[in-house]
Amino acid sequence: MRIGMQFSLTGSLAAVEESILDGAMLAVHEINARGGVLGAPLETAVYDDGSKVLASVHAINHLCRAEQVDVVVGGYTSASRLAMAPAIHENRSLLMYPTYFEGEETDPRIFYCGAIPNQFAADYLSWIGSNLGRRIFVVGSDYIYPRVMAEVARRYGGHLGIETVGERYVPLGETRFDAVVEHIRRAAPDVVLCNVVGLDSTTAFYRRFAAAGLDARRLPIAATVTTEIELARMPHELSEGHFMVATYFASLDTPVNHAYRSALRQVRGQTSCHAAQVGAYNAVHALGLAAEWSGAADPVALARGLLAVRFDANPEGVPFQLRDNHHSAHPAYVATAESGEYRILTEFAPRPADPWWSGRKAALALG
Repeated sequence: MRIGMQFSLTGSLAAVEESILDGAMLAVHEINARGGVLGAPLETAVYDDGSKVLASVHAINHLCRAEQVDVVVGGYTSASRLAMAPAIHENRSLLMYPTYFEGEETDPRIFYCGAIPNQFAADYLSWIGSNLGRRIFVVGSDYIYPRVMAEVARRYGGHLGIETVGERYVPLGETRFDAVVEHIRRAAPDVVLCNVVGLDSTTAFYRRFAAAGLDARRLPIAATVTTEIELARMPHELSEGHFMVATYFASLDTPVNHAYRSALRQVRGQTSCHAAQVGAYNAVHALGLAAEWSGAADPVALARGLLAVRFDANPEGVPFQLRDNHHSAHPAYVATAESGEYRILTEFAPRPADPWWSGRKAALALG
């Protein structure tokens, strides 16, 4: 079996996407150390889209045609996923999308290995309302996921007595946040719901926030995309006491997670772990199991096998298993930043995925 890996290894998203590739490649290493799949080692082909959405379309065509891969693992932003989808269909391939996202989508050629809003945002907003306050200001990068998450906050928050008192969006890679922070100050929220993406942008936002005299005691940030990668690389005092939600944190104290972190460090030299990285790790292991189950590695066989197998060594803490809607169940955790790491405060039980959380419906048609 030959797997295409499509990630941003240069540009504004490189820090986090390189670490996601580490999760996928660790799984390849583990599978090959046990003898590979169908009697042969897994092979990979890696493509760097340079953090450019339109380049991801060329990436799929190159991986499927020139590299002759059977399936693609990759993408991080929702913009890249939506850009890749038509090329995946045109090449009659499959995409294993590793990260949590905004939902509102099912596709017969995409398997979603991360959570969607009903699996993490609903409980998070309830926790925010009970612990941090009910007046929220939403800030995010200007693309699909952050804008839809603002709608999630309005829809779910409306039932919880949570009011959105302001929203601001910045281009991907933006590092100027003076005006955004001033809008936040004027709106006087209880908490900032942060959906800013990318190391440079996230660090710049937290830095300007602190420079304005704001900290977690006065005005906490409740993030959905400030991963352990951003946390480890920004000055610790900028993130101290702020909050994050995820289906996985590196601080999970389980034998499976300890083994995962140790292997990641030994094999890939990576010390930072986060949910999207675990999603890529689960995706590759699921593909290996699916090929063995179906006895073949072509896209049709893999699609059939992916719905029949279960990967028990998921570092999130529950078995990873894709359902007929191509989504999977995940737990959710809320954590606080302490000295550059996340300490888990509370856990929410796994929920089945509801892709159409807004009430819109779509048919899952063969493509």
